[in-house]
Amino acid sequence: MAKIKKISFGDILHIKKLISVVCSDNVMNYRRLFFVSVPVTYFQNLVYNVHFRRYPETYVAFDNNNNIKGVITVKAQQGNPYKWQIKSLFLDRNSHEEGKQLVEYIVAKFGARGVDTFYVSVDDNQNELIDLFIKGCGFRFCSTEALWSVSNINFIEDNIEEKHFKQFKNTDAQKAADLFNDNLITHYKYSLSKEKDEFNDRLFQGINTDSDFKYIMEDENTGNLKAFIEIKTIDNTNYFVDAIVPPQFFDIYPSLLSFAVKKIIKRNKNFKLYIKNRKYLQGGELLEKFFKDNRFELLQNNAILVRDFFKTVREESKMFNNAIVFSGFEI
Repeated sequence: MAKIKKISFGDILHIKKLISVVCSDNVMNYRRLFFVSVPVTYFQNLVYNVHFRRYPETYVAFDNNNNIKGVITVKAQQGNPYKWQIKSLFLDRNSHEEGKQLVEYIVAKFGARGVDTFYVSVDDNQNELIDLFIKGCGFRFCSTEALWSVSNINFIEDNIEEKHFKQFKNTDAQKAADLFNDNLITHYKYSLSKEKDEFNDRLFQGINTDSDFKYIMEDENTGNLKAFIEIKTIDNTNYFVDAIVPPQFFDIYPSLLSFAVKKIIKRNKNFKLYIKNRKYLQGGELLEKFFKDNRFELLQNNAILVRDFFKTVREESKMFNNAIVFSGFEI
């Protein structure tokens, strides 16, 4: 049985060594921000989490010789303390049992505090990890989402009327939540629907390492939202665009994306752009066709795995023995 505790500052060098051993160079480069987030997470755990529950929490599993066998990071969904995401999991070789114990520890600890939904986004090529969550920890497959790289911007429309776009305010949060939930495919609503507060801008945004900018487009006749768009960056170079557009208004999507690109260019002309396609939202097939027609590059397909605290199904299964590394993106 592994010993599990919250990360301490003295664990950081050991965690870096573990990750450097089990990661390939490509994974190391792709996940380099983890090394920044560990000490920041440690400080934030001490100062902020007690009251706000907005920052990641990291836990470490040790064997009987006090060697680190696994590290897990979890975070409450912004605006919804009852929904938590497993953000990353690093396991040493032959440490799948410790991985199961880390996940079960998180579910038990926060489930006892009232959390009713846990979810994780995993590369759908990582079959061993998916098995660990589904067969070993009682998660279930829910849906998929894909991350695309915008390799060219030939689709940009020159004459964008910015007057049709309004900067998002927290008073628009309920409309944004309604737009998202109405656009969810019916059988995903129970696990993936969002609350109004999940769209609100964060308090103390200045102390975060990332920035985000939100805009809406309203129906002039009804006042309801036709579209919601969010632009995120952590370094002013890599930008992520996430848009919610119902199928009946999909013809405005090129204008939405053109608007986002022009906003980004004002901040940095040498940028990289990524877009997520959520397969659980209506119109996902239209979005994928648009990406393919414009020769965007598919980077990653992720499986969304969910554990609703009161609908757990356990199944015994033989675990594999390779090392495991993953770090998911938010849904």
